[in-house]
Amino acid sequence: MDPDSPEPSGSLKLPKLPDLKLPKIAVTREKALAAAGTAVFVVVVAFVGGAILFNYTADQQVAAFHSHVSASEADLSQISGKITAHMRTPTNDLSVAECDAHVREFAAIANYGRDVTAYHRRIVSADTVPEAYAGAQSAYVRALDNLNRAFTFWSSAAGAYAVQDYNAANRNIAEADAAWRDYAAAITDYDRELRAAEEGAEVPPRLDEVLLRDGDDDLEGFQ
Repeated sequence: MDPDSPEPSGSLKLPKLPDLKLPKIAVTREKALAAAGTAVFVVVVAFVGGAILFNYTADQQVAAFHSHVSASEADLSQISGKITAHMRTPTNDLSVAECDAHVREFAAIANYGRDVTAYHRRIVSADTVPEAYAGAQSAYVRALDNLNRAFTFWSSAAGAYAVQDYNAANRNIAEADAAWRDYAAAITDYDRELRAAEEGAEVPPRLDEVLLRDGDDDLEGFQ
């Protein structure tokens, strides 16, 4: 280049860059089948693993439900036994003071039973169970509701006795008896629903439903 002239004395040639070529990946039939097989294996493992996890979770849910029901039955059987024994105790020969103490004890047992049924009702109703056990759970919750009503009426009866309102006391005793019968019917439904869930069978109809249906059929025959 001439130092007195800003123009280049000749053309500047840049070197050519080599062509960059990506290597070709040869996919053979064996490699393609192996890749497809691996993908299928992953899907199968994921599916089987999900099924195992689902069954494990369902088994855990059923076990927890059984545990909560067993705990409530253990507590309530003791309280029901005390109520029954207390109601069968003759009071004709008791003094006024002894009779008052008897009524106060009866009220205390009934109030305690009401609290216990409410406690177990909250636990059992909060359980997450498989769909097959939903009927059994609903029936047992209904049983606890009815038993809670029975304890409430027994407590009210004791209060009425304490103030010598014997008519109110007898009414509450009658209401408690009705609630107890509803409790027993709900327990029967629970046993029926539970047996069907564990055996994987269709739930049989209740006896009152069968009698009602048969009665309707008989009426149709007379028409």
